Amino acid sequence: MSERLDLQRCGWILDPEGVPATNCVGLIDAADLDSVGWMQVLSFLPSEARRCVLVAGVGEAQDRTSLLQIGFGDVVTERIGIEELGARASRLAQFTDWLPRTRRVGRLTLDLLSREAFGDGKPLNLNPREFALIWRLADSIDQFVSKQALIYDVWRMGFVPETNSVAVHMSRLRRKLAFVGLAGIIETSPTGGYRLHMPDDVPLADRTLLTADSSAPRSGDGRNASLAH
Repeated sequence: MSERLDLQRCGWILDPEGVPATNCVGLIDAADLDSVGWMQVLSFLPSEARRCVLVAGVGEAQDRTSLLQIGFGDVVTERIGIEELGARASRLAQFTDWLPRTRRVGRLTLDLLSREAFGDGKPLNLNPREFALIWRLADSIDQFVSKQALIYDVWRMGFVPETNSVAVHMSRLRRKLAFVGLAGIIETSPTGGYRLHMPDDVPLADRTLLTADSSAPRSGDGRNASLAH
């Protein structure tokens, strides 16, 4: 890591493990990486870790856009000043506090870190897109989400393709939910949208839509978060 990107100059602490975790910000200097280097970075980082990683030294706007689209927390050019870099890293560290680790909908629990769903503690063994679908539906409990919105938010496409990908993935997701006794929790609207339904038998006091896991590590104000190179 070059001196120009050394956030220790801004009061950050270097994580000796060097691996992005839930309470730190990863910093990657991509200035000297070619396309092969990008592939190595992407294969190393799981998708759930990318949101805590800031990539610096990306000169082309198209490359920055691509990295943001696949989930990296922030992407900047090689001309960024250390003060701005520190501010962006602090904002990224705070993001881990804003986004809940878990969400609970009745007997269903969604874990963002493991990207898995559990029915009464039993894992559904979701693939990444199935988890992204149910997490997106959990953004709007009891409200229908259109197919177009799902295509944009989960598939990152600006148009609805001539395929039934949403229906296929939703069918697989429903089968897995039924296997743990949660059949019917996803409903379909007459217009083709879907919603995650809060069961009627859940007590009013327990109808918390978004529940942060208090046991998850916290990043504090950003300056005290660890910095992984």
